[in-house]
Amino acid sequence: MIIIRRSLYLLIFISLQISSLGSEPPSDIEIRDLMLKNWEQIEDYEVDIKLSLNIPGFRMPSRNIHYLYKAPDKSKVEVKGFAIVPKQGIQPFFTFLKDSLSFKIVADTLVNSKPVFKVVIEDTFMNRAGRITFFVDQITGSIYEAWVTHDKHEFFHLKSEYTLVNGITLPQSTEIRMQFPPEFKNIQRLGKKPTEMKSFNTNITEEWIEGSISIKFDNYKVNQGLPDYRFEDDDEAIIQD
Repeated sequence: MIIIRRSLYLLIFISLQISSLGSEPPSDIEIRDLMLKNWEQIEDYEVDIKLSLNIPGFRMPSRNIHYLYKAPDKSKVEVKGFAIVPKQGIQPFFTFLKDSLSFKIVADTLVNSKPVFKVVIEDTFMNRAGRITFFVDQITGSIYEAWVTHDKHEFFHLKSEYTLVNGITLPQSTEIRMQFPPEFKNIQRLGKKPTEMKSFNTNITEEWIEGSISIKFDNYKVNQGLPDYRFEDDDEAIIQD
């Protein structure tokens, strides 16, 4: 009897999934709203970030960073030494996309047993026309995976895992793989002394250059009422890009 019940539950679950996959997908505006609704719950937050870069020619040891944000536009990075940190902090790239970009849902599928929409945007990436594709959770709007391609060549691939903090879904880790096209020769020159450049320039490769970024998030404090004085400037060497 127990086996029969389990089988019935499984059949019901599969039937519901099939029904969901066959339903009409949300519109462009609805998918945009789905991805933004989670972040609109955030009034302020602070988080510890461990950032590791592995990009040829770019010398930056792993950094422990404390990041603060307060809506609508206050942000601050606290770090010892030099670091490059995105201006948007933990907020994903789509929160800053132009309204003119058109989202297109091309599939309705499952990732790690969770229902997702496969969404595509046509845009430019590294000065080339590219297709940005990502998997969006149908419930939370979180992006589990995103990648950019041009002429079947993959520039960029991102994977993220999430955690729930005060009812808000926030990134726990993000791993990014990148490939820079041959014309991005300045990437290879980074970190080289002027006296090294003449001999180095003769050895610059015409192949694609691979790199990666690893980001870990910990100790979130969300909607705690951060005071404005916490965002006063300091003298740390920080680039927010």
